[in-house]
Amino acid sequence: MYKRLLQTTALTALAFGSTVATPSLAEEAMMMLEEITVTAQRRSENLQQVPVAVTALSASSIEKADIHSADDIATRIPSMTFSPFAPGQAVVSLRGISSNDDGAGTENSVAVFLDDVYLGRISNMAFEMFDVERIEVLRGPQGTLYGKNAIGGAINVVSTKPSQDFRAKVKATVGNYDRQDFQGVVSGPLSDSLAAKVSFSSRQRDGWVENIITGNKLKDENVQSVRGQLLWSGENTEITLSADTMDMDQSDMARIPTRSNPPVPGIYEEHIAAGGDYKHSTNPQDGYARKSANGVSLKIDHDFGEAGTLTSVSAYRDSANDWEMDSTGSPAAGRNIVDEIHDYTKQYSQEFRFAGTISDNADYVAGLFYMNENTDRQETFRLVFNEDDRLPNLSADDGLDWVGSYRQDNTTDSFAAFAHVNYNVSEKLKLGVGLRYTYEEKTIDNWNAGLSGPFGGFIITSNFGTDIENKVGGVQASESWSDLSPKVTLDYQATDDLLLYASVSKGFKSGGFGAAPESAAAAQLPLEPEVAWNYEVGSKADLFDGTLRLNLAAYYTDYSDLQYQRFGNPIDGALPGQAFGVFRTRNAASAEIYGVEAEFTWVPVESLYISGNYSYMHTEAEFNFDAYYVTPPATPDIQTKPLTRAPEHRFYIAADYSHDVSWGGQLSYHIDYRYTGDQRGDVVSDATMQPAWGVSDANVSWTSEDEQWEIALWGKNIFDEQYISHIYIVGPGDVAVYGDPAMYGASVTWRFN
Repeated sequence: MYKRLLQTTALTALAFGSTVATPSLAEEAMMMLEEITVTAQRRSENLQQVPVAVTALSASSIEKADIHSADDIATRIPSMTFSPFAPGQAVVSLRGISSNDDGAGTENSVAVFLDDVYLGRISNMAFEMFDVERIEVLRGPQGTLYGKNAIGGAINVVSTKPSQDFRAKVKATVGNYDRQDFQGVVSGPLSDSLAAKVSFSSRQRDGWVENIITGNKLKDENVQSVRGQLLWSGENTEITLSADTMDMDQSDMARIPTRSNPPVPGIYEEHIAAGGDYKHSTNPQDGYARKSANGVSLKIDHDFGEAGTLTSVSAYRDSANDWEMDSTGSPAAGRNIVDEIHDYTKQYSQEFRFAGTISDNADYVAGLFYMNENTDRQETFRLVFNEDDRLPNLSADDGLDWVGSYRQDNTTDSFAAFAHVNYNVSEKLKLGVGLRYTYEEKTIDNWNAGLSGPFGGFIITSNFGTDIENKVGGVQASESWSDLSPKVTLDYQATDDLLLYASVSKGFKSGGFGAAPESAAAAQLPLEPEVAWNYEVGSKADLFDGTLRLNLAAYYTDYSDLQYQRFGNPIDGALPGQAFGVFRTRNAASAEIYGVEAEFTWVPVESLYISGNYSYMHTEAEFNFDAYYVTPPATPDIQTKPLTRAPEHRFYIAADYSHDVSWGGQLSYHIDYRYTGDQRGDVVSDATMQPAWGVSDANVSWTSEDEQWEIALWGKNIFDEQYISHIYIVGPGDVAVYGDPAMYGASVTWRFN
């Protein structure tokens, strides 16, 4: 009992990348850190012997930190940010590398894998992280070991497998804002060779932002999900069939103006004049976010003995995402900008991997990958005058709205072959060499409806395609790209407790086609691929008889042909409805990125765990702003600026302590602090800055002596820090989304093992 309860408490402290399991007392009566097993390199390995900057979150740390999304992960990972602009939609950045164009013809810089299945669209990242065995976050380019390549890094989510031993768990949570969460899992045998698992999660919470204009609450939660697995185990073969479904129906993110941008009348002043603040929005319309996502996968592992192991992963996923947002948070007539989006994606992927040994001194992983992804996405912009023209019984004096809409139907075919070989040069020195070949082809159809009505379009500045609703007569474009991406690592096991490593790797993100094209010519203009060369050195050490774990990494990245989207000024001679501006996605920059990362866990005395991480990142990008303007701005066309979503300083610190109590069982305590420095929200505007912020979480829990019951009191953002989680610029000024205020509540968990 003592061992298990200590694990449950201590694992929360190890979110930076260590997992404590089976704590044992050293001769000095101190708790020791145990080996952590990860599969970041497609084989089970001790994390301290993997020459990669990887952070692992354990199942216990995920549960105790109440992690449900990538937003919860990011503040616990070095050099990672997560910037949500709508429910289930966000800009994810690792080491300064991110993507801000969410159109159908572009892709993410950070790859997400759920049980080896690549999730292509950013909207597919919004799955529930319940009954997860661990989450591994790999920083830097990935490709020689993964089916889908990633230029910035990879988030690898591993589910708990069905068990031949019956187990069950039910968790209920209540909290402020009428929070009501219910989660559960049942796993057990169906026969001697077949096991099954079913888990469910339901999360509901009222909104904490009051919309002064409509009287409704915004920023609520309403998410339900179910996941199931069947595991068949034979003498040499293991087959896992997985399926999951998720539904979300929430209000929008409550956009809040933060400053005005003369000479356009300031939306910030209008917001304040109407009585708004960060908990009281002035959105003329509430907005909504509705999402459904489904997936099924079949994984087959067959052991050929000394020849190696063949793995096949077949998967199908689809998602439907509909959301509508008030873009500026302004109550003024004629200033209500509504953005409506419908995004439907289906994806099939197939991966084959073979892992084995060449000799006593060499092992390898080789694979083939194919993915077909189709995304049908329509976005409509409305500048609403007085009342939305879609509403019935409009006032007689209501002005006609300015409307612009575009639609993209994109199909991506991705092929890859990859291999990685490790060779033991000596007993302590190992050389790793990998190579990836990627071929991707994208075919996209575009429709624009931008010049209808007496005032012309709004934001969408041209009209092409016969019928946007029925997708008739669109402008088609197609392009393909190929690349060879190498990786070389050298690691030296100086002692049993110290690993030194160095690596060089190339990251590649294919080209594509930008969202909201301002013309037929722009719709056919392909983006060039992004390329990043990453150079890294690091060390992983267990010190002072295993009571201190310290992992360090330093890196330099040469990053070219960055794909960036932002508003540009309108076309010369534009119609009145186009005066607001247009979107443009261009290869507008090259950048240099360098930084250091440190992660640690320290056990100064028995049962006390202190852990944390720190990252410093410097980014320097040379932007060609001329790409965004027809008439260049009154500033130099080419400027050197930091990258967006790339704070210089971030750190995380946590303390965990547990002890037995006289009435039976054990009490555990946790407190942490997570800090993120200033970061830019726009590539051009120096004023669009997301201020530094820091939040603390804490909990106290009691676990019964038989480990069956756990009762916890918890708080998130316990000091009620007011902070911005996303900021962006629109024509009239900057608009922000704020992070959650203080949340508190209680949870009860029942387990049967």
